[in-house]
Amino acid sequence: MEDPLLKEDDPINTADTTSLISGNDHDNDGVGIDGVPRQLEQDELTSDSNETRPKRYGIPTLAFVVVPMVIFLAGTFLAAAFLPRSTNPPTENKDDDNDNGPPSSMSSNSSQNNNSKSENNIMASSDNNIVAAPTLLAMRDNKDGGDMLNVHDHQLYTQIKDASTFHYHAQHSDFLMSIAKHGAKSLEPDKYEVDYGDSLTLAWSPREGDVDDEDIIAMYCPSFEVDPKNFRDVATLAQVKATRAIHAAAKSVEMADNVWNIPSFPTVREDSCEFRLYSHSVDDASNQGNEGSDNLEQEEQQKEQHHYTFMATTGPISLTSNIVPTGIHIGLTGEANEVIIQFVTGHAGEPLVEYSEKSDVRNSIELEQVQELSMAAPMVSTTKVKGESTTYVAADMCEAPATSTDPGFFISPGYLHKVKVGNLKAGVEYNYKVGLGFGQGVKWSDQYVLHGPTPRGATSSEEGKPALTFLVLANQGCGESKYDTVLGADPPTSPAAISSHNNPAQDVADLISSLVDDDAQTIDSVHHLGNLAYADGAAHVWDAYTNMIQSYASRVPILVGVGNHDYDHSGGGGGDRKDISGVINMFNPPWGNGAFATTGGECGVPVSKRFAVPEGGNGVFWYSYDQSLVHTVMLSSEHNMTIGSSQYVWLENDLAKVNRSITPWLVVEMHRPMYNSELVNWLNPMVSEGMQNEIEDLLHHYETDLVLSGHYHSYFRSCNGLYAYECDKGGTTYITVGTGGAPLDANTTLLIPNTHTEYFDREHFGVGRASVYNATSLHWEFVAVGGDVIDELWLTKD
Repeated sequence: MEDPLLKEDDPINTADTTSLISGNDHDNDGVGIDGVPRQLEQDELTSDSNETRPKRYGIPTLAFVVVPMVIFLAGTFLAAAFLPRSTNPPTENKDDDNDNGPPSSMSSNSSQNNNSKSENNIMASSDNNIVAAPTLLAMRDNKDGGDMLNVHDHQLYTQIKDASTFHYHAQHSDFLMSIAKHGAKSLEPDKYEVDYGDSLTLAWSPREGDVDDEDIIAMYCPSFEVDPKNFRDVATLAQVKATRAIHAAAKSVEMADNVWNIPSFPTVREDSCEFRLYSHSVDDASNQGNEGSDNLEQEEQQKEQHHYTFMATTGPISLTSNIVPTGIHIGLTGEANEVIIQFVTGHAGEPLVEYSEKSDVRNSIELEQVQELSMAAPMVSTTKVKGESTTYVAADMCEAPATSTDPGFFISPGYLHKVKVGNLKAGVEYNYKVGLGFGQGVKWSDQYVLHGPTPRGATSSEEGKPALTFLVLANQGCGESKYDTVLGADPPTSPAAISSHNNPAQDVADLISSLVDDDAQTIDSVHHLGNLAYADGAAHVWDAYTNMIQSYASRVPILVGVGNHDYDHSGGGGGDRKDISGVINMFNPPWGNGAFATTGGECGVPVSKRFAVPEGGNGVFWYSYDQSLVHTVMLSSEHNMTIGSSQYVWLENDLAKVNRSITPWLVVEMHRPMYNSELVNWLNPMVSEGMQNEIEDLLHHYETDLVLSGHYHSYFRSCNGLYAYECDKGGTTYITVGTGGAPLDANTTLLIPNTHTEYFDREHFGVGRASVYNATSLHWEFVAVGGDVIDELWLTKD
C-alpha cells in the first residue's frame, strides 16, 4: 500500500469545514449496533492486521524524517539568505510538550486559516526547553525584558540560601528585639487581614539612607517563622519594581517608587504571613589577597559573601481565608445518580455538602430574610452529607523538583476534601454549598448550582436539542504558571498579543464559563485531556489552577486525564517503590526517542489527589464511563499501552463490553495524539506511529468514532474514517484540541504535506464542543475565545 504521506505533490485539501461529513462505514464484526459484544482473539489484533500493512515505524518513518529534514535545511538556508526578517517575533514556545511530533502533517483547508500557505512554515520550532515555574508571587526579572522568574533556576533563592549572615537572626530573641527596635512602620501593608485573591499593597520608607535595588523583601508564612532562609518568596527591590511596572502597565496606572502592589494574594495554607525588608551588602573575598590561586578551596573562599541586615517588618497579616473552601469542583463516579464534590481548606475538619432541589419552595430564601418578613418559614427539603479528607506530602511524589521542600517548590496543599452526593435526578437543578465542620460550627461556602448527571442511554427530552453536550480542551495552565501572555511576548509587544486578561488560560476558562451559562444549551461535562496546571513541581500553581476553573467546574463535572506535565518522571521514587499509578519505572519504549522524559517529578500525585474520576480503571490514569448515548474512554498516553500491557488488556476488555445499542457513540481520549499535522522534532513521528501500531487496530475493530487528544498547542481535525493513513476507510476521526491556554505553537513549526488533514489552526485559543443529538448524528465544533465557531462537522452513521 502506497503511503499517502510520501506524496508531497498532492493538492491541499480545501474541503468546506461546514459541510456534512458522513460517519464511519461500520461493518458489524465484533460489536455492532445490535449491541452484542465479542472479545477479539489475540491473533486478530496482531498477526492478521500486521500482515495487511507494515509496522508504521521503520523505513516509512525514516522517509518522513529525511525528506522533511532536507526541506527544512534547504528552506532555512534560503530563508536566511533571501527572505526579509519579520518585524514581529514568532511565538516562543518554551514548553517541552511538543516532543513527539506526529508522522503526519498538514493540508490547510480554510480561508480563515492560511498557516499552511505561509513561507514561514519551512522553519521548525527548536525551543523545547524545560518549563519555567513561577514564584509564589509571580515575580518578574529586572533583566531580560521583565520575564517571569523561574523557581527552577532562581539565582536569588540560591544566593540567600548560601548567604553568610542574616543580622539579628542569630537567635530568636535577637530577632524579636530587632523588630521592637526598628518597628513595622518602615514597611507598611494597606491592610492587616487579607483573603485569597485580594490585592495587598506594601509601602516602605527606609530607616536611614536610600533603599538599594539589591535590598530584598521576603515573605514568611507563618508570620512567626524564625529561620530567615525559610521564606515563601523573596525579591530584590529591582525585581519588585520590574513586577510593579508590568502590573501598572496592565492597569494603565502609575505607582510610587516605594510601593509594591500584589494584585492577587496567593493561596497559602497558613493563618498568617509577614513581609520583612533586609538591606544587602557583599564582601568580595577576591580582594583579600587570594588572586591567582588555582586551589579549589581558595577559589570557593574567593566567592562573594552576601550579608543581609533586618530593617523592617509588616508584622503579622492575618489570612482570613484559611478555613474557607476553595477550588470547588465536581466529578463523576460512574453511577447514574451520583457526583463527587471536592474542595480544599487550610484547616482540618469534617467536610460537608448541603443540597436541595432548586425547584423546592423558597429554598433559595435565606432564613434571616424569612424572619425579617415575619413569615412562617416552611421546611425546605435539604440533605446534608459528610465526606472524607486526604492530603499529600513532598515524599509522596517521585523526584525533584516536586520532592524538594526548598522555597518555590513543595508547600502543603492543605486538606483535600471529597463528598459523594447521591440520589440525584437526571437533569434536575440543585442548589448546594460545601462546608467545613469544626469546633463550634460550620464554615460554609457560597451557594452553587449543579445538574443531576445524564444517565446512560438517555435521549433528548426536547426535539431539536442534543441529548448530550460536552466540552473538550487540553494544555491550559493558569495565571500563576508561566503561561500568562500570548505569542511569547512578556510583556506583550503588540496589540495582537494582548488577551482580555493578558492570560489566555483565563480567557479559555471564561469561555467555558460563558458556554456553561448559556441558557440555550446544557453543558453536561468538561473533558480535560491533560497538562492541566503546568505546576511541574511548583506546588502553589495547583491551588491557583483549581481556583481559576472553579467558575465552571463547580457547576458541571470535569473529567481529567494526565499529560506529560502532570505525570512524567524518570523513576518511581527510588528503589522498588511504585508511583501512585502502580509503576516503578515510567514507560519509555524504544520508539519514544526520549519524548517520555521527566517534567517535574510529580508522577500524577497532585492530579490524582485533587480530581475524582469514575471507578473501574486505574484511577485518573485510565477509566471509562457512560453519559447519555456516549461511552467515553480516557487513556494515559504516558503509560504502557503496548499489546499485552495492563492498560491494553483493560482497554480491550472495556471495549468488548460496550453495548452499542445503548451507547452507540464511542469516544476515546488521551493526551498525546495518534495523528496530527506538526513536526516539532525530526525523529518524533515514531511516537505517534508507535501508538498507532499498538492500539489503532483495536480502536478500528471496535468502530471508535472519535479520538480526542491534546499535547500539541494547536487545533487539528483529520479526515473522516481515517485508518492507516487512508481516509474514508471506516476508521476514526482524530481531533487535537491543545488550545486551552498554553502558548500556541509557533507559525514557524514545520507542517508536512499529507492527505488526511481536514483542518488545522494555531491562531485561536478555544475548546471543542461535541453535541450528540441521537444515535446517528453528532455535531462537533471548535469554539474560539470570543465565541466564534472556527471549525465544525457533522458525524453521521446508519
